Amino acid sequence: MLKIIEENKKNEIIKYCFERFGLKQENLESYHWYEGSKNRIFIGPRKVNRINPESIGLCIFRLDKTPKPTTNFIQLFGKSIKKNYIILTKTETLKICKGEDLRNKIEIEPGFIALKYNDMSLGCAHWNGKVIKNQIPKSKFCNINFL
Repeated sequence: MLKIIEENKKNEIIKYCFERFGLKQENLESYHWYEGSKNRIFIGPRKVNRINPESIGLCIFRLDKTPKPTTNFIQLFGKSIKKNYIILTKTETLKICKGEDLRNKIEIEPGFIALKYNDMSLGCAHWNGKVIKNQIPKSKFCNINFL
């Protein structure tokens, strides 16, 4: 069931966004924040009181041991992400879009990272120090013929 997020959870996520991705609070404060089932965090418009939707707006995080950013989050705020991202080559982008992981040496602290190609924010990955583990949903995998 969808509910307005507790202020301490919202502040924890905003702090994570600042520390991990360099996002400023003003990037996030104009949205209404909600918590749905399965620890999913949504941002969107003001909730209508007459109905009780399962979700509203975009799912931007899943809360587990640490906040996990979604592809929606990376694509929505990608231009404002200032750290813990990598710019992919054309070949790497084609692999990521097919659902593959990458084995690159990058100088980023392990954790979730944003994947970008040119000025496009593609989605989320997890860097464990050895492998860039693709976190883009399988439903968004595709073969790209022209890039």
